Amino acid sequence: MPQLDVGTFPSQIFWILVGFLLVHLFVSRKVAPEIEQILKIRANRLDDLDKKAQKLKSEAEKLRGDARIALENARLSFSANESKLISTFQEHSKREKASLEAAFLQKSQKELQILDKSSSAAFSNVLRNIEGLLEAALNKISGVSKE
Repeated sequence: MPQLDVGTFPSQIFWILVGFLLVHLFVSRKVAPEIEQILKIRANRLDDLDKKAQKLKSEAEKLRGDARIALENARLSFSANESKLISTFQEHSKREKASLEAAFLQKSQKELQILDKSSSAAFSNVLRNIEGLLEAALNKISGVSKE
């Protein structure tokens, strides 16, 4: 086997070193700078995306805080409107009750007046009938007839 011949070792070592040197020069001059440039572009892009993500995250937090404040304000407004509505309803109910009481009182007074008139008329009729009966009884007792 010629590759194991000790006499060819120096030339094999020389050409291996020349080959490795050429590969090293090619990689260090051509491939490594391109890879380094790609890595820098990628790092810059990741930094930009990270900055945008942080900005969007802070905006989202701000919007979340604003939404919480708006929700709390809406709850307070609803509570205030609910209280106002309840008090308005109670006030309206009180007025309606007072109006109904006044109408009932007025109607009761009218009915009492009508009852008073009718009872007065009935009492007058009863008195007249009693007077007529008494007069008839007296006339019968006294024997005087009315003509």
